Amino acid sequence: MNTLADEINSQISAGRDTIRRSVNEGQAAVGRVPRAGWVAAGIFACGIALGAGWMVYRSRRRRTLVRRLQDALPEGVRDLSAELRAQVKKVRAV
Repeated sequence: MNTLADEINSQISAGRDTIRRSVNEGQAAVGRVPRAGWVAAGIFACGIALGAGWMVYRSRRRRTLVRRLQDALPEGVRDLSAELRAQVKKVRAV
């Protein structure tokens, strides 16, 4: 029974050693990244955050009543208002 416990403990120790080596290698890799790389990564992250924020802002912003009415009308009716304005200008000019 004692040998089984010793074997389990040795496997646990080997696993812990592997994890420690991986962590140390990861920390060394982080230390090798130049400062310009960190700055570029920060700027990129800010750009992504600003883009996402802008998309959320645009989706949550309430449209004006005029814009909602214009969007509800068919395209032909929207063009009609420009034609009517042109006719009114012609009548005023005469």
